[in-house]
Amino acid sequence: MNTFSKTILSIPSLIGLVYLLTFIYPKSVAWISNNIIDFEYQGPLVNVLTIVQIGYLIYRLWNFKNVKKSTKNNWTFLLILFNIIASLIYIWRKDEELLIKNKGHSA
Repeated sequence: MNTFSKTILSIPSLIGLVYLLTFIYPKSVAWISNNIIDFEYQGPLVNVLTIVQIGYLIYRLWNFKNVKKSTKNNWTFLLILFNIIASLIYIWRKDEELLIKNKGHSA
């Protein structure tokens, strides 16, 4: 995955993190959203972006032919349950490792 793809795939996690912070510290982001009704529009947008990101990453993960199934299962579980952090770790570190491991076994 090139840097541009990694950056694009990281956007939903970063938006989700900012969105999560708006619930923890709502006063600090009042300049973004002054009314709770805005959350009705933000929620579905964040969810759609996250579902597309999870779907692509899991699809990419399961397309590795020479990676153990237990590794795929573990990362699928992490990507679904702990998406905000796990997807960033997967995108920026683990994908490269699995790609090298996949190519190394097929040679």
